[in-house]
Amino acid sequence: MSSPSAPDGPVFTAPHVAPPVGTLLAPVPTKRRGRPLGTWALLLALIAGVLASAVAGFVAFRIARGAGPGLLAAGPSTIDLRVLSPVRDLVLVGEITFWTATVIGVAAVAMGIVATVRGSARGAGIAAIVIGVLGPVLFGIFVALALVGGIATLPGGTGVAV
Repeated sequence: MSSPSAPDGPVFTAPHVAPPVGTLLAPVPTKRRGRPLGTWALLLALIAGVLASAVAGFVAFRIARGAGPGLLAAGPSTIDLRVLSPVRDLVLVGEITFWTATVIGVAAVAMGIVATVRGSARGAGIAAIVIGVLGPVLFGIFVALALVGGIATLPGGTGVAV
């Protein structure tokens, strides 16, 4: 049985040829909405890892400058927390910064994992995971350097000769 359109038999198209876009066989592709989960995770990781570390470093420097004379007088063998009384407001700011950065960093890592698995801004999700995991290390380094720098700039510290 032959097709009326072809004298030698039915005519078929090659399997790799797609029908024209906009026909019933191939509808117009819908615009894919952006999925910003990975981008949000990266933003949160930067806030927790970089911004909070900078704030904590600044606060730690000020704590060392305020409590430094008491720390230097006590010596390395004894640590009396009463020397932090003059800077208790800064200690509170430092603690709030630490816990806020912890919560935001954990949320950033979790969102980064979800974004990576779903493929929603995968590169940003991976970057958020890396920054979120390295954030506590950066936080600790900033605080340690700021404490040492704050004590070193005191008149009785090792950084400035009086």
